[in-house]
Amino acid sequence: MELKFRNVSKSYGKKEALKNFSVTMKEGVYALLGPNGAGKSTLMNCLSDLITPTSGQILFDGKDTRTMGKEFRAIYGFMPQSFGLYGSFTALDTLKYFAKLKDVKNADQKIKELLETVNLTDAVKQKVGGFSGGMKRRLGIAIALLNDPKVLVLDEPTAGLDPKERIRFRNLISEVSFNRVVIFATHIVSDVEAIANKVILLQHGVVIKNTDVTSLLESINGCVWEAKVQNVDEVVAQDSFKISNIAKQSDGAMIRMVSDEKPFDNAVTVAPNLEDVYLYYFDEAANEND
Repeated sequence: MELKFRNVSKSYGKKEALKNFSVTMKEGVYALLGPNGAGKSTLMNCLSDLITPTSGQILFDGKDTRTMGKEFRAIYGFMPQSFGLYGSFTALDTLKYFAKLKDVKNADQKIKELLETVNLTDAVKQKVGGFSGGMKRRLGIAIALLNDPKVLVLDEPTAGLDPKERIRFRNLISEVSFNRVVIFATHIVSDVEAIANKVILLQHGVVIKNTDVTSLLESINGCVWEAKVQNVDEVVAQDSFKISNIAKQSDGAMIRMVSDEKPFDNAVTVAPNLEDVYLYYFDEAANEND
């Protein structure tokens, strides 16, 4: 199983939202990590055939997905960041409705299995309008899995969830990732560290890194520092430092910084984490609440 993006670009007038995106994906979980406006949603919309690339091809096992048409849609599942559900429908009504739209065979058995997978069996007769955000997300992934897709795409799947629901959802993604290409777009770095086999850093529509988490961390070894400082305001005011954390203490503060050069005489290098990676490559703090 192979999903290949070959020089995929998308322009809106003079604005290039995606520039020569070329990545080959096998079975596993791929995280698209980048700030808002990086091109993540544009890429997924191209794959979903919601928009047409300006140039380039997307191939599944050597076949152009646009040419495949219905054949590709039959093996494709997509959960957008925002999706509409009928509040008056129960979870069972909703899955039956989408199963009919997708022409799912043995729908009743498949729905029963998916309700168990997403832990909604007890809420099967509950109206969707009364679901929490996390329950709606879990129902959304059940909808995306109805046709047992070989390619599963999730756009910001944990955005807006509380920490407990986010952990539950991450575990769910891991459970359903076998024998599939799973792509999830996010800017929440803890999700990436927990479940991704490969990470694609995307900025201004360009791939700047395509590797595993370990190699990504190793790429900024020696660039993350901690130092005890007395005047926090003075340090924060300096544009030359990318500060990932400030821990105030009674006699000053411990500052964690990302810098190619040693920022202070008393600074010592520390092991990088993915938040440091995000700050190093994207020059802005990762926001876990967006």
